[in-house]
Amino acid sequence: MAQLRHGVQRILRQFGLKISRIDPVVKRHASVVRTSQPATAANPVWPLPRGNKAMTSERIRQEFARYDAWHYAYEFEGGLSFPIKTAFPGPLTDLAQRPLLRYRHFMPYLLQACGGSIRGKRILDIACNSGFWSLQCALLGADVVAFDARPELIEQAELLKSIVGLTNIEFRQLDFWEMRSETLGGTFDIVLNLGILYHLPDPLKALRMTAEIAHGWILLDTEIHPSAEATIHLRWEEPEAIRSANRSGIVALPSKQSLELMYRDIGFRTWAEVPLRTDEMPRDYLDGHRASWLIKV
Repeated sequence: MAQLRHGVQRILRQFGLKISRIDPVVKRHASVVRTSQPATAANPVWPLPRGNKAMTSERIRQEFARYDAWHYAYEFEGGLSFPIKTAFPGPLTDLAQRPLLRYRHFMPYLLQACGGSIRGKRILDIACNSGFWSLQCALLGADVVAFDARPELIEQAELLKSIVGLTNIEFRQLDFWEMRSETLGGTFDIVLNLGILYHLPDPLKALRMTAEIAHGWILLDTEIHPSAEATIHLRWEEPEAIRSANRSGIVALPSKQSLELMYRDIGFRTWAEVPLRTDEMPRDYLDGHRASWLIKV
């Protein structure tokens, strides 16, 4: 058997390939997400309510038109809607329903982990963009603190907050590496780390910082490198679009195996990957290029 294996390896090496043994990663699963089906489905609050009756439809249209780019499409009660605006189309912007599908994918598990409700929970929304996730959590009764490095995104988030008429969100302009409990008023019951990890050069350090500011749950949703090995793929990223890194430089794309090793190294209590339960998901999830985890700190 060993001779056969070595013969196969020699042939594969001629094509630049190799066979590697991958030691299994011991996965610790939280009991609340052990089942493939959450207790209840969850749908986003959509269209968004217009709690601020003083803002007319014409005024809202004027405010949206001030910005050259919008990463999310938004709909409001009364038939008022705005499309994604970007000069850099791609898989993250070609589907207006993308955030709604993602919500139905992982939010049921977060709600189940919190006993069915996040009302009264203190939530941090990291790299909040224009505030889609912050708005959704605030509409469910959570007290939300959210930040992003780009000032124009915080302006957009404040606009949406005003239209919806919410008072339980605080938006701040802040670079990820400046994230500290001292700067954000303490730790959080829930930390949303959604779509930021793969825009950073050091995912292990980023996850450690996320863990330090959380005392309950972390919801992690990230692009991953589609490798079966514990590997980290490096690439160069420019701050071309509002969904990109906010500075030029190397960013790191970890594989599932490498993320699982990071969870062990940090010492998370429990974690589980959120399962795909339907084909009605964005293509990057279905193709294994993106995944979500619910992590107990």
